[in-house]
Amino acid sequence: MPAGAAVTATPPGSVLGQVLEQHFRTYKRAVAVALPFAILAIWVLRNALPHTFLGFWAAGFLGINLVRCVAERHFASTPPEKRVERVWALRAIAGHGLGGSMWGILGAATIVLAPESPEYSLIIFFIFTIFATFQVANPSRYPPAYWAWIAGAVGPTLFAAMLQDSDVYRSLFALGLIFVFTVSLVGRHSHRMMVDGVAKEMERQRLMEDLIRQTNALDEANRAKTRFLAAASHDLRQPMQATVLLVESLQERLRDSEHRRIVESIRTSVVAMSALLNAILDVSKFDAGTVKVERSHFPVSTVLDRLSSEFALRARQKGLGFRVRPSNAVVETDPILLYRILSNFCNNALQYTATGGILVGCRRRGREVAIEVWDTGAGIPQDQQREIFREFHQLANPQRDRGQGLGLGLAIVERTAKLLDHPMSVRSREDLGSVFSITVPRGDPRQVRIAEAVRAEALDGCIVLVIEDEPEIRGAMSLLLEGWGARVIAAANAADADAELAMLPSAPHVALVDYRLPGPDNGVRILERLRQRYPGSGGILITGDIGPDLLREAQAAGFEIMHKPVRPARLRSLLGAIWRRGAAAPRAPDVATVP
Repeated sequence: MPAGAAVTATPPGSVLGQVLEQHFRTYKRAVAVALPFAILAIWVLRNALPHTFLGFWAAGFLGINLVRCVAERHFASTPPEKRVERVWALRAIAGHGLGGSMWGILGAATIVLAPESPEYSLIIFFIFTIFATFQVANPSRYPPAYWAWIAGAVGPTLFAAMLQDSDVYRSLFALGLIFVFTVSLVGRHSHRMMVDGVAKEMERQRLMEDLIRQTNALDEANRAKTRFLAAASHDLRQPMQATVLLVESLQERLRDSEHRRIVESIRTSVVAMSALLNAILDVSKFDAGTVKVERSHFPVSTVLDRLSSEFALRARQKGLGFRVRPSNAVVETDPILLYRILSNFCNNALQYTATGGILVGCRRRGREVAIEVWDTGAGIPQDQQREIFREFHQLANPQRDRGQGLGLGLAIVERTAKLLDHPMSVRSREDLGSVFSITVPRGDPRQVRIAEAVRAEALDGCIVLVIEDEPEIRGAMSLLLEGWGARVIAAANAADADAELAMLPSAPHVALVDYRLPGPDNGVRILERLRQRYPGSGGILITGDIGPDLLREAQAAGFEIMHKPVRPARLRSLLGAIWRRGAAAPRAPDVATVP
């Protein structure tokens, strides 16, 4: 190396670095094995060689191996990124070469100082062959260091044997050459296998690290997607909420048929946009793990009748038949989530069926019931039958016609089925039709609870507190609720609500509170305080956010959640249910403030 040349560390993880790592790790074990043989050699040669020579040899042997052990500790304590592999390779070669030369000196001295006793030389040569054989089979050896040991140990011995005028020593010389040639062939093959193994292990580790990095990147991208949807959804839902409420209120007030047709067209477009937003929301809620399963025992006919009511007219308008086979089976699952799965199946069948019809029926299979939706549509190619469950994947819609939806229905179905742990399947043949099936466990008829039908009654006498900071939404919500007969107390924040409630003779029956409000309070905290002040009152949290933290917080607090844009029919039903449920609860006689 030229003077003043910089020596830089080789990046860790190279094949040479791994080989040196294994090589230095075996130093202590190698010394522990060599020490008994050294003692044996000294004892065997005590009568053949001068004791002074043997003493100096033993001191040199111990000194060199002590230096090798110190080098091993230094190597282990040096961080991999700071090791200069070329320097440590030279140290490995030098250490092994000096260790082998001590044996070579002993072998050559035995031949030169005691030529009349070749048996001693044969014993020393036998020790050489044992060490050389063990090392050539050792997968952790560093080949240049090994050859340095062979040269240092065998070279002087064979050279001394070659100088002797004896058939025994000539034979020893010939056997030594044959032995070196043999171990060189074996050693080269074993070293190649060892290097290949190290390289493959390093490649496996590199691929594993790449996989972990890519997995982390995908997880971060998914979290970023959830955060983006949460933010974008809130901003989109604010104006959408006001539009839905205003259109609903306008439709209820108009009596002129021409104007009602225009409003109905507007309402259809608004409902379509609302459905698209709700589909995105549903996928995000499943990804966030905040969808709650509420299992119960119920007649499957309640779900089938609802399907018939919703899809029969739409099918007739398209010139298709829609038939639901009656069933008296009782199933155990979440009725709302089951209906959503089957309605997606029916909607998909209706969308892709041009002639013929759709059949919904049940098959009993032991302790389970398979609910199937048959259609006579275009069918699904075999290679697409798994792809249709991916988000935004649609067949026969290359122009991305939004009138055909976003392609999220079956993606939601698959997530829902996994959440319920219900097997789902699809069978299809092109030009003949498809069969979508969901298998649910059978329920116990004795545990069936007859749910009270939700009536779309007027809310006359119901006092509703609305806390919403957006003036347009607050006004539209008030207009809609007043049209249903409710008395509305509208406020932009908790302080305004406190002032409004102070003028009331009684507490509100239901509070509709937006999640995002100006100031330190959010909707969950305000509803919790209202619940403490008015034990008989109910609360509904309204939000445009779909972030998992918000959903978990609201669910943990036990409040009903409605996402913007709110569907008026669902809001009306929920308000009526909460009002009736709280009618028998004790009511606070005095008006309390909202802190």
